Amino acid sequence: MSQILKPRLRRRVLVTSVAIIVLITSALAGVINQLYSQSYMAAYSSELVAQMPMVVAQLNRAGLIKDVDKWIDSVDPSDTDYMSVVCDMKDHTIWLSDEAKEANIGNICSELPDDIPVPTLIETADDESFIAYNMSRDREGGNIYQLVVLRSGESYQSSLNQLHKRTTFYLGLFVLIAIAFLIAAFHWSFQPLRKLAAQLDQMTEAKRNKLDDDFPMELQDVTLALNRLIQISNDQKGRYRHAMDDLAHSLKTRLAATNALLDDKDIARPDLNQRIMEQISQMDELVQYQLKRAMMGQQGLQKDQTELKPAVDSFSRLLSKVYSDKSVNLRYFFDLKLKLPINRTDLMELLGNLLENAYRFCISEVRICVDEHNDCYMIRIEDDGPGVCEEMREAIFQRGVRADQLNPGQGIGLSVCHEIVKSYQGTIHVETASIEGAAFVIRIPKH
Repeated sequence: MSQILKPRLRRRVLVTSVAIIVLITSALAGVINQLYSQSYMAAYSSELVAQMPMVVAQLNRAGLIKDVDKWIDSVDPSDTDYMSVVCDMKDHTIWLSDEAKEANIGNICSELPDDIPVPTLIETADDESFIAYNMSRDREGGNIYQLVVLRSGESYQSSLNQLHKRTTFYLGLFVLIAIAFLIAAFHWSFQPLRKLAAQLDQMTEAKRNKLDDDFPMELQDVTLALNRLIQISNDQKGRYRHAMDDLAHSLKTRLAATNALLDDKDIARPDLNQRIMEQISQMDELVQYQLKRAMMGQQGLQKDQTELKPAVDSFSRLLSKVYSDKSVNLRYFFDLKLKLPINRTDLMELLGNLLENAYRFCISEVRICVDEHNDCYMIRIEDDGPGVCEEMREAIFQRGVRADQLNPGQGIGLSVCHEIVKSYQGTIHVETASIEGAAFVIRIPKH
């Protein structure tokens, strides 16, 4: 029941349109009736001119005027439907023509308006109607008597009633036709809104990814805003999904290092506790970082100046435990006090993925080189392993792609590195290292 009572946009527009049509047609009908009345009265005035000899003949026959030209003798004063009456200053009837007497109009002067400048329809107390016209000057002009010409108004009222009926019929017919056309027009005009609702339903059912671009211009702003909102929602969902994948990938190395520490019987208890707390702290930072990244996106994270060497040292200790079966020599080729324009968590994530790969695939040596230029820093992380073949050098930065199918992994580490570097308007690519392995080259702008 509440659903039925809710107002609908189409119903509002339809009711408003019908009201406007009825108002306009009613006003038009009133104008038509007014024009008809004026036209009829104008015709009456024209006929009155032609009937003046009859009126004069009536006055002459009554002896009110004399010495009329001979042409009046040829006029039959009874051959007319016009009546004459003379009224005095006190609205008393002084004289009635024979036609007026036959009509038994009584003391008509008492029911006439004081001023009749144009032919006017009047109704008597006996429900009779006449069209009256004062042929004498007004009373203010000094005349004692008024000569008023009358004509029965029955034919006028009859024709006016017929006009009202025809007008009402055509008005109703016009309104019905207009409503039919309005309903058809509304069905056609509101079709884009029905299409929009249908496409939104399809999107909620995951049957389409975006709204069409062929909506009318009036809906373009709405559909563009909805598409932007949908894109933002999809991006946020993607960020959540990627963040969870990245978090699992990042925690894997820390958990492996923690297990390696727990298995090492040579580490003293206080030192073991300190190193495990260090790993737990890094895991907590990773969780906070990935949650923030999922909510804000990479562009929303703060960019800081982070010292490079402490981050590298932390991973050197961690990876040495994980890959203790190798005697990996990590060599530095950069200023030990160098600070990079990268958020600390971003730098830890970037180094964690690249150094973990370098330690995994190297034979015995890993190098970190940083060259400072006027507008950027060039970072090279090299290993002396098998390297990356030419065909895979671009694909490995895509999520889920792994160059090495033999070792376990999700193939998201390098894609995370690419996303981080891209968020700083930087670039990353892989080439052949100077020590024959893979060299990951990162360019980070200073500003």
